[in-house]
Amino acid sequence: MRRIPSFDGRPVADHLVPTTRMAITQYEKPTFIVPMVFPRTPSDSGVLLRDILAAFGPIADLTPEEFAFFGARLWQVLTSCGERRLAEYEQIDWWDFVGAEERSESYKKFLAVGLTRSLVASKARRASARTIGDIFVQLLLTVVDPTGGSTDRVLDGPTNLVWIDPWLAYLESRGVRYQRKAEVDEILCDKGRISGVVVKQDGKRVVVHGDHYIAALPLERIAPLVQDMPLAAVPGLANLQSLAPNVEWMSGVQFYLHRDVPTAHGHVIHIDTEWALTSISQLQFWRNVPPEQFGDSNVRGIISVDVSDWTAPGGNGRAAMHCSREEAVRETWRQLKGSINAEQELLRDADLHSWFLDSDIRGDPARPGVLQNVEPLLVNLVNTWRLRPEATSAVPNLFLASDYVRTYTDLATMEGANEAARRAVNGLLDAVKFDGPRCELWQLHEPEILAPWRLHDAARFKAGLPWDDSLMQVAAHALRGASPLLDQVRPLLEQVAPFVYPVADALDLADGIIEDPSTVRTVDPAAAPGAAFVPPPGVASTAQAVRHVPDVAGPTDFMGRLAWYRNMLADTLAQGIPSWEPQRHLYGLVKDFVDRSGKGLRPALCIATARALGGQAEDAFPAAAGLEMLHNAFLVHDDIEDGSESRRGVPTMYRRAGIPIAVNTGDSMNALAMRLFRKAGERLGPLTAMRIFDEVDHMVVETLEGQAMELGWVRDNDLTVGPEDYLRLVLKKTAWYSFIHPMRIGALAANGEDRNLERFNRFGYLLGLAFQITDDVLNLGGNAARYGKEIDGDLWEGKRTLLLTRALSHAQGTDRTWMSSFLARPRERRLPREVLRLRQIIVNSGSMEWAQGTAAAFAEAAAREFERSAFAGVPASPDLEWLRGCVDYLVRRDA
Repeated sequence: MRRIPSFDGRPVADHLVPTTRMAITQYEKPTFIVPMVFPRTPSDSGVLLRDILAAFGPIADLTPEEFAFFGARLWQVLTSCGERRLAEYEQIDWWDFVGAEERSESYKKFLAVGLTRSLVASKARRASARTIGDIFVQLLLTVVDPTGGSTDRVLDGPTNLVWIDPWLAYLESRGVRYQRKAEVDEILCDKGRISGVVVKQDGKRVVVHGDHYIAALPLERIAPLVQDMPLAAVPGLANLQSLAPNVEWMSGVQFYLHRDVPTAHGHVIHIDTEWALTSISQLQFWRNVPPEQFGDSNVRGIISVDVSDWTAPGGNGRAAMHCSREEAVRETWRQLKGSINAEQELLRDADLHSWFLDSDIRGDPARPGVLQNVEPLLVNLVNTWRLRPEATSAVPNLFLASDYVRTYTDLATMEGANEAARRAVNGLLDAVKFDGPRCELWQLHEPEILAPWRLHDAARFKAGLPWDDSLMQVAAHALRGASPLLDQVRPLLEQVAPFVYPVADALDLADGIIEDPSTVRTVDPAAAPGAAFVPPPGVASTAQAVRHVPDVAGPTDFMGRLAWYRNMLADTLAQGIPSWEPQRHLYGLVKDFVDRSGKGLRPALCIATARALGGQAEDAFPAAAGLEMLHNAFLVHDDIEDGSESRRGVPTMYRRAGIPIAVNTGDSMNALAMRLFRKAGERLGPLTAMRIFDEVDHMVVETLEGQAMELGWVRDNDLTVGPEDYLRLVLKKTAWYSFIHPMRIGALAANGEDRNLERFNRFGYLLGLAFQITDDVLNLGGNAARYGKEIDGDLWEGKRTLLLTRALSHAQGTDRTWMSSFLARPRERRLPREVLRLRQIIVNSGSMEWAQGTAAAFAEAAAREFERSAFAGVPASPDLEWLRGCVDYLVRRDA
């Protein structure tokens, strides 16, 4: 999509826009809307909580017990290794896996039937629990992952206009000959190979010959062709006949309206419609669409509807497939209106201008009065993975590219077909011994935080033991015991998808699973994907964006190279500090503070990323210097806010110069940083400059919000802060500012048109977690000279670190009462012996070792993410090796 020029000259990928909501409607009940991305505003958070409460409270009539059981089942999927999912969950249907038979009708409608029925026409009683569980978790992770963005994106115009027609034109411009109105009639074989394909075109049979053949035919078309082949018994092809009946209908109707009816900013699941309808109001996403595309100036709105169940009786008592085309459309319109109009009449008969039913739905010539679908959809039924072939068949010159091929996606979607095609192309390239790169494949995302749990389950599976049911009991217990109503929701989020915000119980459970944190650190990074560790989806290889490897190699040891990057910036930073007055009470203080700068990690990340991606170090200097100046400004202000005594081995600036002058100096550093960022734009051009300023804007806002959260916890003496709150804080205050944005800005310095900056987000977040937790540990037990900050400063300041929150959760009786009293007092009323007592409580609780093990687990996850997404495909270089070494250094930097 990035290579295909659309109708307006822009890449097709630029025409993808994210949805932000998903709505669920019922007959005679209010619609509820859930955000499709992680809540980024108070409004979003309110909508999320309000509508989940509404959905799973009185509207859905679900009990907390049912809600708990379903959440715990999802927890089981998340914490099971890939081997168990394939060996066990593939053998059971979703209905039985979620225990639907013995539960309420609401449970069956919402959680067992409704969601699967709308998920590519799957039926709960027949669909594989492995497939439905994996995909459902993927959809849910979108909502709770603050770095991932929306996985639900739609085109901003008609598909043919924006994508399909331009794609065809692009292929033909590259030499592809696309034969229209041609049908494959027979596949010819000779000596174990495909020798030709018989094609019917214009009433004639023509034999087409090639060296290699890629069959992208759907299952119902390829199966009969293979049956007639002499090679029908070849492994990988022999099972297609058995697989062929596993198809369902999911075909669409477009309703053209006299007025626009934007039902929700995204897809709508009409949960109890007889024919399992889903819809989307499209014009709200369209822009710059020529009016002639509508063909009629009276068309002002379009609602696209998928009908997923063509066998259930509708309001007229007949199944959709037993209606005429016109009757099927009228009944679909009736169900759609009834579902949307539960609260108010949004959709009226007078709104309907015309309609279009998928042309693949037509009268069955063999059965009068019955419709047929000449393009049905594969559904993954129980125990059918074994029937599905690989893209590379046992026939040496035949490759398969369709949704029935085994893929990570494992669903009949465009993504699944795309992955199958990539696998087929890779097989062809292997067959011809092509020595160039291969198409990249992406596995489904598995939360890194749960890698230890999957490792735990992999060990049990290898030993022949079942999944550890105690994990479900803990999850269900937390859900059942939640009260009042708001607490019913929060534990669900914590248990179902504990990646970032809802991670508390995942860390709590670590006490029972990771008894020895060293077991996490020694996991083999080359462990087979899909077993103990399933990596997250990667990104397109960045190798294509690398222009060259810089000539100056520099030192190869980590610390030497870190100092080398820092020294590169000396002139740029010095030139960024004015030489005029006032010096004594402003610019002299800036220079003194910057000259005593720390290790310079943030600018080093920026420069190293730019160089690793083929950019010039000089292009990154102004932005890297801006990051360092901004960092110093934050430190001056942080010391005031925290009441810190020392910084970099000397008293903090506000203690030397007073609070007013220190505040003003910090403000000045902020302004000087903006000047440096502007110089980056002067060097790299206005478009790149705007993108860098966007990065800086987001970085500053997130950091300030994180600081406000932390200051608020201390001010309010909040004793309820848990691990999930802490990890959210780290994302805001540490990860964006110290890791994610420096790398993203470095990538822009290398290539201002880089459109895949998100590849750094997950790696930077995991690295930030490992760094910050390690920093918290060093604050209590590090070497003062190497640490550079006040030892025990976090305790003096009452910061809610992971160590303190865990110790609080374990403290009882007099210890907890005393801790509450100590933390309620301001810093100046705390005594050294009290700080020592608090430190001893933390040590005795085992929180130091536990935190070190947790940091190690995050570091290993970061190392995996480095290879699989952040810097996947980047050529080897000293800069890349240094970036890779950051993971180990940040966790062991005081060793």
